Amino acid sequence: MFLDLMFYGIDTEIKSLRLISAKAKECHSIQLSKQGLDDRFSQASIDFAKSLIDEAMASQVTTSLAADELHLFKRVRIKDSTAFGVHDSLSADFEGYGKGGGKSSKAAIGIQYEFDIKSHRVLDIDLHSAVKNDSKDAVEKKDDIQKGDLIIRDLGYYSDQVIDEVQKKEAFFLSRLYSNSIVWVDEHSDKRLDFQALYCSMQQTQCTSMEMNVYVGKKRRLLRLIVELMPETVYEKRMNKRKKQVKVSGSTITNEFKIRSRFNLFVCNIPTKECPLETISKLYRTRWQIELIFKIWKSILQIDQIRKMKKERFMTTMYLKLLWIFLNWNIISETRNVLYVTSGKLLSMTKCFQSMVERNELLRSGLTNNKIDEIILRFVGLFENNHWVERRKNRMNFEEYISVLFCKSTI
Repeated sequence: MFLDLMFYGIDTEIKSLRLISAKAKECHSIQLSKQGLDDRFSQASIDFAKSLIDEAMASQVTTSLAADELHLFKRVRIKDSTAFGVHDSLSADFEGYGKGGGKSSKAAIGIQYEFDIKSHRVLDIDLHSAVKNDSKDAVEKKDDIQKGDLIIRDLGYYSDQVIDEVQKKEAFFLSRLYSNSIVWVDEHSDKRLDFQALYCSMQQTQCTSMEMNVYVGKKRRLLRLIVELMPETVYEKRMNKRKKQVKVSGSTITNEFKIRSRFNLFVCNIPTKECPLETISKLYRTRWQIELIFKIWKSILQIDQIRKMKKERFMTTMYLKLLWIFLNWNIISETRNVLYVTSGKLLSMTKCFQSMVERNELLRSGLTNNKIDEIILRFVGLFENNHWVERRKNRMNFEEYISVLFCKSTI
């Protein structure tokens, strides 16, 4: 009953204690005051909510749609974090940045989210203060790396310690190259890769992408360097952004930064014969899917719209909000996988989440009355009706792009 009331209370906006208390009487014949309800939020309710997420993650059943060309990888792990401001009263537990956007500058929460794009299994959901950086999270959870994993993350997650663990576990990583990383031509000499000469050569030969083996950083790790030449418009956009940054910081733009901004530069330890240059480029772009997920969380599910409340209620609410998102994600993902195999068409995650939010009561009733299979079939029928990804003329939708890489069938 507590869980049902909480799922009611987190439907898009966070409902007041008064409304939740009224729902308790209406649905469960429980007479409960606002204070009585507020007293239910404690460390026990936090532990309860967190345990439900852990149990749900451990019992996931999903359909893998990985293409044969990616057989090298056990999992393709994509991870990123999102942060938003919360009420200043929570600053002791969720320290903010002290400046910037969001609802508050003194208090802010961060969420670490990771999933396997081959199966859509969720691998990590974690709440923390927004000031905890991604690198610290990566180090704390490095023991979860398994043989055959491909780890695709933004630069903030990588450190020598994490890369050492990846190589030790016989796993793989793919990342952008740090702008200040030294790239050596060979293992022992002092000769560095000349990006200016590389740019001129690619311009002259009209080559837009290439790769080479290089040695990177102080440890001179032998890695594949994938080089993509960017259009002039992209270069100008990068430079304009950098000019604004240095104007604030008072620093200068180095010549090395200018020339490297001409490229997209990726490094990885994936064998060339197992994963050609074209696949590497596509693989890294799959990381951007997580930005779509965070956009859905905020624009449709309104996870960042939190009213003032005590810490225990806040933590319980956030974990159960994430559990609710997780349940919706599993229903949509599995339906999406099955329908793609049977119809060759792809469901829009955005449209599906929007419809499920609008029918929150339907899913709640299925969970409460033990009729979840019946409710899921109703959602499948709804999705099949008009929730497909819209095709763009002469341009592939990003969700289609993801599926072309990872699914067995062809659009």
